[in-house]
Amino acid sequence: MENLTIDHIIPFVEMHRHVGYLILFLVMVVEGEMFVILAGILAHLKVFDIGDVIWVTLLGVLLGDLLWYQLGVFVSGQGKFPDIVRFLEKTVLSFLPRFREKPFKSIFLSKFIYGANHTTLILSGVLNVKFRIFAEAEIVASVIWVLIFSAVGYFFGYAALAVTHKVTNFILIAVIFMVGFVLIQRFASKRYGEYEQNHEKENSDA
Repeated sequence: MENLTIDHIIPFVEMHRHVGYLILFLVMVVEGEMFVILAGILAHLKVFDIGDVIWVTLLGVLLGDLLWYQLGVFVSGQGKFPDIVRFLEKTVLSFLPRFREKPFKSIFLSKFIYGANHTTLILSGVLNVKFRIFAEAEIVASVIWVLIFSAVGYFFGYAALAVTHKVTNFILIAVIFMVGFVLIQRFASKRYGEYEQNHEKENSDA
């Protein structure tokens, strides 16, 4: 294992490329950033095709977004989950206090706020946000999101490969890159939430 290099494992992984695409599609229905970045890394290694990564990821994301929205519609229709609705509103409004007034902007931004997207999608269904508004915001945001995170993964793959070709070292560096990026995203999301809260408070006091 110590002498195993990336060049040794690429042919094996390439043989199972279509299985990898299927896994990527299914994972994107429920997960996010880390797996897109990982797919971008694999694209740089030529294990995946970058074009395939983009459309497979995009289809998975859009299907997942639709399912989360429909879950919200279901919750709203049941009228039996007030605690869940309150939790959703509290979570979303902490980042996007003007969600009700500006649903398109809020849904769009939620795609880039760590921990806010799925709850925002469910709340969109709960509050019966017009499907056209939801769909337009999600399609635009998802295309941009997929392109950004695929590119980030592709760059991480390039940077890690420039440092080492050994599998263990490459994986370690890639993981450090991914975790570091997600932590930065979480920090930026938190700061954005604080900014929105302060801005909303200032408008209320004015």
